[in-house]
Amino acid sequence: MERGIDISDTQPSYDPRQGKNYLLAIGIDRYRHWTPLDNAVKDARDLIQVLIQQYQFDEEHITTLFDERATEANIYDAIRDLKRKVTPQDNLLVYYSGHGHYDEDFDEGHWIPVDAKTDTEDRFISNSNIIKRINAIDAHHVLLVIDSCFSGSLVVKKRNTSIDEHFRSRRIVSSGRLEAVSDGRAGENSPFAGGLITYLKRNTKRAVNTTALVQYIKEFVAGKARQNPVDGRIQNSADEGGEFVFHLKVSEADFWATVQEKGTVQAYQNYLEYYPTGQYATQAERRLLALREEDIWRSAKAKDNELAYKNYLQKYAGAGKYLEEARQRLDALQAKHQERRKILEELAHKDAEREDIQQQFQQRIKQAEALFGSKKLEAARELYRESLHYYMQGFAPNYEYIEQQINFCSNGIAFLQHFQNGEEAMKQGNYRLAIQYFNEASRTGDDPKIEDLIRVCRQRLERPAAPSYASTSGLMEEEAENRQHSASGTAGGGRAAAQPVAAGPKKRKWGWWIAGLAAAVVVLSVIAAALGELSSGEDYVPPAYTEETETRPYDEGGSSYSEPIEEPAPAGNAERILGTWRVTDLRSNGVSVRQMGMEYQQSLDLLSYTFTFYNNGTALLASTVGSEYQNYYISGEAITMASPYWGNSNGTIEQLDDQSMRITFIMADGYGGTYPMTIYFQRI
Repeated sequence: MERGIDISDTQPSYDPRQGKNYLLAIGIDRYRHWTPLDNAVKDARDLIQVLIQQYQFDEEHITTLFDERATEANIYDAIRDLKRKVTPQDNLLVYYSGHGHYDEDFDEGHWIPVDAKTDTEDRFISNSNIIKRINAIDAHHVLLVIDSCFSGSLVVKKRNTSIDEHFRSRRIVSSGRLEAVSDGRAGENSPFAGGLITYLKRNTKRAVNTTALVQYIKEFVAGKARQNPVDGRIQNSADEGGEFVFHLKVSEADFWATVQEKGTVQAYQNYLEYYPTGQYATQAERRLLALREEDIWRSAKAKDNELAYKNYLQKYAGAGKYLEEARQRLDALQAKHQERRKILEELAHKDAEREDIQQQFQQRIKQAEALFGSKKLEAARELYRESLHYYMQGFAPNYEYIEQQINFCSNGIAFLQHFQNGEEAMKQGNYRLAIQYFNEASRTGDDPKIEDLIRVCRQRLERPAAPSYASTSGLMEEEAENRQHSASGTAGGGRAAAQPVAAGPKKRKWGWWIAGLAAAVVVLSVIAAALGELSSGEDYVPPAYTEETETRPYDEGGSSYSEPIEEPAPAGNAERILGTWRVTDLRSNGVSVRQMGMEYQQSLDLLSYTFTFYNNGTALLASTVGSEYQNYYISGEAITMASPYWGNSNGTIEQLDDQSMRITFIMADGYGGTYPMTIYFQRI
């Protein structure tokens, strides 16, 4: 049993437009006993001004402690007062500008209030006291911005897990490490405060995250002072890896007016990132599509394949400028490919010739995949294109996969990296971050999946918690509804938020992977039922085989199967997998189908399946309800099972020896994400 709860698919119910932003600003120039400073109070005042004028900070929620008011007692009292006011929907920014002190004997830094003496530490405010009090404040975000000497002693380096304000954060940004930092010229801002204020003043984006702000400050300070700003997370706090985000003070209508005035792709994307379900979302998507038409058409002509032209025709079915040209080119390509396939089929009357063609095809695919994995995209693209000259119906991987790989190669490494990052963010349930990655991918290339994936992410943002189901019928109804919306073209255009199904604590805890396993059960159960129906017909002939095929392991009587003709065995996993295997277990995220509730007992029938892998690239799936032939393709540890009825399933061979095998397939969960399904085999 695992010690923990998987929360990766749960989006926190936080609305940045409902909470308040509190600010505690402390600035001290006129110390009683320490050397005076020139710009600490100015820095704090300038920051307050830009936050009030340009961002969603109200003066009534700002507490200031300048010079004589910034005593030890007043600082502690101000933090106590904030603890009483701030709610879990609110955010807190604490800004300190003044002297700092580092105690080498006890390895601890301190803030120096105005009443602190130089010869005793009794009024110093230690880091431990600051952190203790800050951690007691139940805010959604807490950001400490500290401009003082030795302020880096507060920072604990911790990897940022996500740029998403929906997750709680406890973060620190300091003007330097364990070092003295510059106060700047009299009457100006310090280098650190200058970078902070300059970025916030010049920003025109609807929202600014802390990560981008910190990066700018580091670059700004590097050219002006010998100090090194650092940032990190507060240790042992409520931090969830989220982000404090600064939102411009503007209404949606005003923001939309600005977007329309700019009229650029970036402007519309910025609007959709901040208002994914806003009242102008549909208009923004339509305008964005129109602006991208020229780029998409140029991309289609450069790729010059069926998938690219189909993508253009699908996007601009009603009003595209190049519809006729796209149809003509698509028809020409399809006719050319059809003629080539006809020639190949004529050559493949004899099984040996078909196998030679298949060998030529798979050889090029393997080489292309290896080059693709090594980021040698131009060479990989040429081999993928060559493989299409040998492609025949039933070969694996299928035609659509190869064209997609060609498109990936054409789009380049940057596109591929953004695309993969977006898919990974979707798997983790971080849909806002996924949208950012997919938008970056759309700037460097074009792929028909991107807009669909963005649409799914926006739908998931409308219903942050994935609903749980008491049976598989609820999941089937949801999937059918999703398909219906996609077909009607309204999935991304609606403004009303979907209502999540209510779930108790126990269902929230386990609902995600139960729903995921339910999806796997549904898929395999449907396959089993379909196989039973197919096998009942007297004229059933396995796909991709004809009566003239010499190695067809199918008896003419239609009720039994004979062994294929022996051939030289391939190497590696392709050799070891040959033979018959019985399914012994089916697990989703480590949980066996045997451990599920009573409603899943019928799924135990899936454990009666046997898989027989032949050395000609075909596999026989047999069970108590019927049998089906599939093609399979192995490249290293990757395996693709290709069914003429159910499409492709991509998996990874995680373990394979003489007696046992374990393969993990990536399945769709019905909510726009995926999950792993592992099948355990034992050789018969």
